[in-house]
Formats: sequence, structure tokens, C-alpha cells
Amino acid sequence: MSLSSPTPRDYDKLLSHASEISGIPMTSFLEKGRGSQRLSRWRMAIFYILRNAGATFHEIGSYFNRDYSTVIHGCKVLDSKSSDAQVRDIISKLSTYNK
Repeated sequence: MSLSSPTPRDYDKLLSHASEISGIPMTSFLEKGRGSQRLSRWRMAIFYILRNAGATFHEIGSYFNRDYSTVIHGCKVLDSKSSDAQVRDIISKLSTYNK
């Protein structure tokens, strides 16, 4: 992603990459509901990556058909789990999507 705020194309690209490396269908990331713990962890990591790339909570929530407070919560949960090796691994894998 560029230094400017991510575009919908960036979101699509990140989602496609997450689907490819996780084996979770792209549509699952966009479905309503929490889904499995594994899906939830990946979705929160995507929120986190987009937020750190400059997207607003509202923009991320709108793309994922979620309220912005859900995105805030997901980012906070990931911040609190930043020492978890599994979470660090997911974020590391997702961070390479545009390389």
C-alpha cells in the first residue's frame, strides 16, 4: 500500500492475499457474524494492517460491513495480543502482500 489512505483496490488485494495464505475464502472475511476463532483472528489482523496503513475505522468498517466500533475493538484486541507468536505470524504474513 502507498503512504496515502488505502483504496478499495488495496482492500481487495489484501483480502485476496489473506485468503490465499490462510485458506479461508474471501467471502468469509466479509460475512456477518463472528465466524470461527481462526477467521476472527485473521479478520482482526486485516483491520490492524489497514488501520496502520492510514485507513480510518469508518472506512474499514464500511468495507467489511461492520460498525466502526467493531474495527476499534479488533485493533485493540490485537494490540493486547501483540506478544502472541501466532498473531505476530499472521500480521507478518499479511504485511508482505504488496511486495
